Amino acid sequence: NNVILVRNRQSGDYLEINAFGGTKKLKDYFIDKKVPRDIRDEIPLLADGNHVIWIIGDRISERYKVSEMTKNILKVSIMEVKKNGR
Repeated sequence: NNVILVRNRQSGDYLEINAFGGTKKLKDYFIDKKVPRDIRDEIPLLADGNHVIWIIGDRISERYKVSEMTKNILKVSIMEVKKNGR
């Protein structure tokens, strides 16, 4: 079994961008989406190794999208934890 983690970006991260298994480096995805460089390290990711399953709040990898072939579904809820009541 693979370990799925919520983490920040790492060198070598990628996601599948189409149904044919085409991939894109996360760095290039952020550049294409014009995500400011100074916030890229702060964006949480759900990842299986270097395969980004979900850029939280944005895109899901094609490999993990629900389809008629789906046998298992992982439901993930992200909640903001506020510190000191703020």
